[in-house]
Amino acid sequence: MLATPRVFGQKLIVFALALTACRAKEGGNCGDTPGSCVDRTSHLVCVDKRYVLETCAGPKGCNDDGKTVLCDDTKAAIGDGCAHDGARACSTDGTEELRCREHKFAVEWKCRGGCTLDANDNPKCTPVGEVGDPCRPDSIVCDGAQTSQLACSGGNLALRRTCHGAMGCRTAPGGAVRCDRTVALEGEPCTEEGAGACDTSRKNVLVCAGGKFKTEQRCLGELGCELPGNYSVRCDKSIVMASEACDEEGAVTCTTEGQQVKCSGGQWVRDKTWKPKKGETCTNRFRKSRDTEKFDAR
Repeated sequence: MLATPRVFGQKLIVFALALTACRAKEGGNCGDTPGSCVDRTSHLVCVDKRYVLETCAGPKGCNDDGKTVLCDDTKAAIGDGCAHDGARACSTDGTEELRCREHKFAVEWKCRGGCTLDANDNPKCTPVGEVGDPCRPDSIVCDGAQTSQLACSGGNLALRRTCHGAMGCRTAPGGAVRCDRTVALEGEPCTEEGAGACDTSRKNVLVCAGGKFKTEQRCLGELGCELPGNYSVRCDKSIVMASEACDEEGAVTCTTEGQQVKCSGGQWVRDKTWKPKKGETCTNRFRKSRDTEKFDAR
């Protein structure tokens, strides 16, 4: 009578060990089985015939009702496992948006005002960053001060261009990054050859030449260097120096001495057709415009 319980007990132990040996584990081989919850916040899922440990750090955690496994991966930490490359999540501290790359969550970007979830549990994030922050390839964001545009280079954010215009650097709905390049500094790097900008005094037009902004036009007229919108700057050339060069053949304007001059052969020369009345001074209104650099989309 005493032998039967001992045998029965041994069978229970052997059965328990068999279950332990067969239990799925991260990196182990798998077939078409859906996997299961490891605990309240993680889930084993079969990817390319290997088990991947997926993090379920969202408020719903991991739930296994015996038929399906539900894993809430809307929240995660950097380095947490994930089953589907490209999946997005908010970081557990709510400061960053993460993306699944090679089955690990990595930083997509920091979020101005935090990362939140919309009604469909998709991350909502206004991207922001600082020089040196980790980033996804080809991403473009504004810095925290909203005065510079940053781009991903070698896995970290680097300065792409400054945004001295009144609008600074802004992220529009949909993710487009707008960098106001209507104002620039002499000698500052630039990316679009021939693009113009006002200098900070709004008295000169700078032009991108050889990768640097250089002063091209002095705007001696009352309006100086104007910003009419539509990605352009406009120089008030209603007053020029008599010795100043010009490039718009036939244009007519006035000198600082009140004489009317005409652009001829690349120089302003006295306009012999102008016959002023006694006491009359030149009052022509000549403007010259240039396109500015456009914004980039991330």
